[in-house]
Amino acid sequence: MIRILANDGIHATGLNLLREAGFHVDTDHVPQDDLSAVLPIYDALIVRSATQVRKDLIDGCPDLKAIARGGVGMDNIDVVYAREKGLHVFNTPEASSRAVAELTMGHMLSLSRFLHRANRDMPAQGSTAFNDMKKSFSKGREIEGRTLGIVGFGRIGQSLARLALGAGMKVIASDPYVQETDIAWHIEGFGQVTVNIRTISLDEVLASSDFLSVHVPSLGGQAVTGSG
Repeated sequence: MIRILANDGIHATGLNLLREAGFHVDTDHVPQDDLSAVLPIYDALIVRSATQVRKDLIDGCPDLKAIARGGVGMDNIDVVYAREKGLHVFNTPEASSRAVAELTMGHMLSLSRFLHRANRDMPAQGSTAFNDMKKSFSKGREIEGRTLGIVGFGRIGQSLARLALGAGMKVIASDPYVQETDIAWHIEGFGQVTVNIRTISLDEVLASSDFLSVHVPSLGGQAVTGSG
């Protein structure tokens, strides 16, 4: 039987699929310092971002056949070395795209409608400064008709574009590896909508955006959102 250690947790759906396929899966977390003693009995390792899979750990597990990253980035795995040793190393590149895109939209709405400030200031000052806060927070602006610039137009950037287009925003993007792409999504009861977006230079995006969202590998796939 194939033995798998899911060391950083695994969703119940994935766990059930693996067990239904006949794999033995352990989900108890093993501290990093103890992994070298425990991992040799396993055939595969599933990690997220907490567990580090470096050269010394790989060398100490000659029977290990696969390393899976439940997420996008694989900075915590010595990928090249593992593959040189014959291990299969893979990730789940689409797993977090929608979640990160929704988080980014949440930040944009929070910034434009002062939700972050209202959440903190109202409990502390609402009884004494309500009128002043109401006047200040009412100066928020709608995102419809605003221009969203996306730097890095991969899976996450394109998922964000769908949400922004649905909210009535204009979307522009810059990415040296993407010239143009069709952004398509299904609207229940209506059908599929497709919008073609051609990328432009970074300077053009920076000069033309009301909101800017950065989705590049050097930031670990996370969103950095700001308004101008």
